[in-house]
Amino acid sequence: MLTNFESLDGLSGKFPIYIGGTILVLLFSFLPVGYVKFFKNNTAFLSAFLAFELLITMLYGNSYSQAFGVYNIALQYKNNMELRAAIKAQGNVTKEFYKDKISSARDTDKKLPKNPNVVVIFTEGLSQHVIDDERNIMPNVKDLQNKSITFNNYYNHTFATYRGLIGQLYSGYQLENYDKNNLVSIQSILKNNGYSTTFINAEPKNTQFTSYLESFGFDKVISDYKNTKGNANSLSDEQSYNKLFETMQKENENGKPFFTSIYTYGTHQTFDSSDKKFKDGKDKVLNRFYNADYYFGKFMKKFNKSKLSKNTVLVFTTDHSTFADAEYKSAFPKENRANPDLGTMPLSIYFKGISPERLDVQGRNSLSLAPTVLDYIGVSEENYFLGVSLFFGKDNNNSYDTIFHDNSYTLSSDKASIQAPTATQQEIIDNQLQKYFAAKQQIVEK
Repeated sequence: MLTNFESLDGLSGKFPIYIGGTILVLLFSFLPVGYVKFFKNNTAFLSAFLAFELLITMLYGNSYSQAFGVYNIALQYKNNMELRAAIKAQGNVTKEFYKDKISSARDTDKKLPKNPNVVVIFTEGLSQHVIDDERNIMPNVKDLQNKSITFNNYYNHTFATYRGLIGQLYSGYQLENYDKNNLVSIQSILKNNGYSTTFINAEPKNTQFTSYLESFGFDKVISDYKNTKGNANSLSDEQSYNKLFETMQKENENGKPFFTSIYTYGTHQTFDSSDKKFKDGKDKVLNRFYNADYYFGKFMKKFNKSKLSKNTVLVFTTDHSTFADAEYKSAFPKENRANPDLGTMPLSIYFKGISPERLDVQGRNSLSLAPTVLDYIGVSEENYFLGVSLFFGKDNNNSYDTIFHDNSYTLSSDKASIQAPTATQQEIIDNQLQKYFAAKQQIVEK
């Protein structure tokens, strides 16, 4: 959770609990404390208790120990400082990640116009199994996937939002949430190919998030402050999809192709829907996904009836898979996640009249988004992407596209199985990450 700590508003659904707990801690901290003399038998008892806690922690993991939780945070901080020192010591390493083109694995669809518009929709925290759920929580997204090129066994490469958005647009990793990436992105490549680029900000009153989006290098970040109806002063999903369609129409009248992206916020952890409810409305997790799907369905109806559908490619995905907290586990009791941060997530490419396909990518991840979209529309340019197009087979000699990394640990999703990398793999990954974190801060040198 520390990786997304900046978005405190995202916890608004449980804000009273957190505030209440904080107040209690502060009250107890001001209580008078007298000196207590410990006798030998007291010391022995405390030592035995700590030894017992250590044993339990070793057997069952540190989720049972507050002390070890604090220790782990301190250890993460120490490791982070050591990593930053190693990054600073790197020379200019951008050459190591340079590619002279985006390798293509398929011919451009003959039904596509030249330079089609591209729209990428990032839905907050959405796992693929939510769409597949037998209760039919998201029927409109499911329908889209059945009419699209849809990638199965596709995983997030990082967690959470502040890493997931920039990481996918630049096909790279983040050391810290707000680290800028000086390398190329899907938006910079499309801009070089004559596209106008926009990102729609669904959190216009969140100044940190707005600054974060502005660092991506889009021509425009659209922030509509008027009458935000969503949780935590955000645009509701209804407002987001209305703003998206309105923006697409305006961009389409400018006489040049456009790339527009949006991150919809209404499905964030802890939120309930104040609008559409799933069945009896008692489960807020199901409510928020159902509400998002409802307004996505309305958007798709407008899109397919408009002239935009003749020249626009829609990409539906997410910033990362759904975080598996207690509310999630209650809503999806049959879903046994190997890790709360990592899981399968949706990626579908839709164009009206497209021939639907289902491609099993066997555990490859969201580093692949940018090269896959560019491969599909037939755009190739110099880049520093860590991922490669998903239209290539699994055996592509890529060292990164099954590796999950945030600021605290690394996992593999290779062959759609979540596991820790081997010691040798971890050493190689750590070495390459140090170089990449240095490269993304440097002036590009081919």
